[in-house]
Amino acid sequence: MTGAPAAPVALSRSRGVLHALLDAPGRRNAVIPELLDALHAAVDTAEADPGCRVLVLSARGEHFCAGTDLTAPVPEPAAGPAAGPEAELPYWTLLDRLTRTPVVTVALVEGRATAGGVGLAAACDLVLAGPGARFRLTEALVGLVPAMALPFVARRTGEQRAFTATLLAEDLDAPAAVAAGLADLHADEPAQALRRTLVALSRVDRSTAGALKTYRSRLFPRDARLGQDAGRVFLDRLTDPAVQPLLDRIPTPERAV
Repeated sequence: MTGAPAAPVALSRSRGVLHALLDAPGRRNAVIPELLDALHAAVDTAEADPGCRVLVLSARGEHFCAGTDLTAPVPEPAAGPAAGPEAELPYWTLLDRLTRTPVVTVALVEGRATAGGVGLAAACDLVLAGPGARFRLTEALVGLVPAMALPFVARRTGEQRAFTATLLAEDLDAPAAVAAGLADLHADEPAQALRRTLVALSRVDRSTAGALKTYRSRLFPRDARLGQDAGRVFLDRLTDPAVQPLLDRIPTPERAV
């Protein structure tokens, strides 16, 4: 008899902080609907607790996040009042939410962030990279466009740097990611760096952090339809018959982008 599948995200709390550990190392912490649901639930939990100021995303295993699991069904738009063929995809809604929640979001990357995993980290307010961190947008190698991740990468690195990293599928280590603006800090002892960061964040109350994030979104607004456009571009490539031979080259255990 087998038990229920393990939850893809494990939550724990410390003073003023909710830790969300991506906990499916056997799947390389790939983006699947269950992972997206669990991360949305983590944001819900953080927002519902008035004493929570920070949400930390980290991961167990060699991979922070390997991107979208291509063995799963084609993603469908998120449910809700705007659901329909032009609705945003769940991956986009999560990344957008990480940028807008009043809780400060921190990505602690100690392994490989690949494709959509780069977008997940980039959407966080702060990115801390350990010595084993690597960041690589690999979609173009298999005929895809990182349409949903790219806006969140570009807001950190700038348009041309994000384009170059995508076109060349650059494999950035922690110092290179900081130099590119993709990460904010690299440290040989990431746990200590996280503790120092959390101490610094404890000096800023939640309402102030939320107000700062809201003003940032007004100062540097995104097109209101960008999420819909990004999802359509991603799906158009994913379902294009001309792209399928490129996708078929990926070994099944590695089919995540």
